[in-house]
Amino acid sequence: MSADARTPHPEPAARPGAGREVALALGLPGAGLVALVALMARRPDWLAALGAIQALYAAAFLCYATALWRLRRVATRPGAAAAVFAVALVARAVLLPGPPTLSDDLYRYAWEGRVILAGGNPYRQSPLDPALARLRDPRIFPAVNHPELATIYPPLAEAGFALVAAVSPTVSAFKTWVVLHDLALVALLMRLLARRGRAPAWVLVYAWNPLALVEYAGNGHNDPTAMAWLALALVLAERRPVAAGLALGVGALVKLAPLAAFPLVLRRAPWRGRLVALAVAGAGLAWFYAQTRGADSGLGAFWRSWRNNELLFHFFEGWTGSFTRARALAIALVVATLGIAWTRAAGPEGGTRAVFKAAVLAGPVAHPWYHGWWLMLEPLAPSAPWILLTLTAVLSYGVLAPPPGGHAFHLSLAGRAIEYGAPALLALGLAVARRARRTGPARVASPAPGGGL
Repeated sequence: MSADARTPHPEPAARPGAGREVALALGLPGAGLVALVALMARRPDWLAALGAIQALYAAAFLCYATALWRLRRVATRPGAAAAVFAVALVARAVLLPGPPTLSDDLYRYAWEGRVILAGGNPYRQSPLDPALARLRDPRIFPAVNHPELATIYPPLAEAGFALVAAVSPTVSAFKTWVVLHDLALVALLMRLLARRGRAPAWVLVYAWNPLALVEYAGNGHNDPTAMAWLALALVLAERRPVAAGLALGVGALVKLAPLAAFPLVLRRAPWRGRLVALAVAGAGLAWFYAQTRGADSGLGAFWRSWRNNELLFHFFEGWTGSFTRARALAIALVVATLGIAWTRAAGPEGGTRAVFKAAVLAGPVAHPWYHGWWLMLEPLAPSAPWILLTLTAVLSYGVLAPPPGGHAFHLSLAGRAIEYGAPALLALGLAVARRARRTGPARVASPAPGGGL
């Protein structure tokens, strides 16, 4: 695994006995990963057993890291990509049956799907609206988060919630919806890797990552339902730019994050592709904005005051003395990152990944599942410090024990120092090691004074 997130190393050529080599390199860590997430799935309440869950998570990460360490030797071998996908599928399947207990977002999806089917409007009616009292049940409604707020989700996310609720308004159905998109994302990333001259087996960087498994198959966060559309846009960008623009527009109407990729993905697209993306996203988002103007708007609350697990934003707010000014500074940093990627003509994948990373570091909200947005592009050029962050990010739920406030908590600054500090120290160590490698041989090879040819 390269610590440099820019240039992939050339892949070694295939050789005889590849199947056995793949099994030896990936079989044991893959089996260990599946076994450990299966043990996690058997715990009925992850928050109540947070210390045990974090220990199992760390052990699963060790299996994942071992597989990454071995992957470069076998990535191009026949069967490697199939083995990676098979483990990814099984690991997600074993997490499906359990209820989400580290997060309650999925219950919100299920509630809003039922509201739409009943003729209600989640944008104008919060779960506490008396007109929706008839929909309140003992299973879903009590677990709905922020019941005083109307929805925060864009229109195509709501359409997906309604579709799943029409088939089966259950937690299992909604988790299955997320996992199907996540598996589609893995398949699309494999195609993207092949297009970029990298072995599809490198999708392991995302597909086996415990954070992706826990947050999407385990907790049911719906980010993959938009991430898959972004991946599709990247796959189509060069050969079918109009279709890529359509995919990008659709993705932005599921989650807003793909908007950050518009300038980079559509940079070389013909005007038709750009117009399709802007027309689809623009019309849908204009409608979305008009719907979310009320005092109880979830989107408005998120914009005005939401914060969790922030890093640079904590210091921005201290320097400026204002949440609003700190938010403006964070936006400026993200825009500057986008501008640098643009001026350096960065590829759409690398530039988009850099923007997502800047948003995680600078923004007021850094939920663990937000890391999936940059992690999905990490297989193209893995960075060890950033991958380490997907291990330490689980501390944002609490350090070894659930916080007194349950889901309503903010990790202490000391906890965040561990969460973000460990990857930063690794990055520093790798930078020092690279510099030593560059300067050491130069000193040995330098001719003595007066010598030379």
